[in-house]
Amino acid sequence: MFIGHYGVSFASKSVAPRVSLGALFVAVQALDVVFSVDLLDGVEKMRIVPHFTAYNPYDLYSMPWSHSLLAAAAWSIVGAIVWWFVARASPERAKESFVVGLAVLSHWVLDLPMHTRDLQLSPWSETRVGLGLWNHRGAALAAEVIVFLLGVATYVRALPAPSARGRRTTWVFVAVLLALAVATPFLPDPPSTTMWAVQALFAYVVLAVAAARVDAARRTKTA
Repeated sequence: MFIGHYGVSFASKSVAPRVSLGALFVAVQALDVVFSVDLLDGVEKMRIVPHFTAYNPYDLYSMPWSHSLLAAAAWSIVGAIVWWFVARASPERAKESFVVGLAVLSHWVLDLPMHTRDLQLSPWSETRVGLGLWNHRGAALAAEVIVFLLGVATYVRALPAPSARGRRTTWVFVAVLLALAVATPFLPDPPSTTMWAVQALFAYVVLAVAAARVDAARRTKTA
């Protein structure tokens, strides 16, 4: 899943409004960030196989330290601890840390219906799960868009923008993410797994920075 993860980021703001949307964008993609770094280091593996699924060409055959359920739970605890130290001045630090941790864990939950059977329960488990929605391009894209728009709807309803600029910036960003989601299944295959990892890390950083700026613009009143 891609923009569906970001739907969780938007929705999380309704219960933890002091947490930057940019931080939540990082949280929901933390497992993929770990996987991208592990891929560059050779710790985890994937293959690019044209038409491996109808949605993407990625054979994700070795992701024990980022995408097993046990690893996802561990990374969610790490995320919560990191936010605990970042948000020292926040009166709702415990609640915010819990929300950030759940945002990290949500990645595995949303990946489960999308992935083929490549998600392990633990790094040492032979059992692999995944419902394979990526084998059905239209259904996979619909699931992405529905989860994303539900999150956006929760965000804009719970945290209304005090200015036209804030509303406009939000909807432009939403439109860009939707366009990326629609285009993703039709993009050319990356030339290598290394290039995929580099592109992924770059995209996660850019989108997180953009989300933080959108969040700031949405909270700023017009002079």
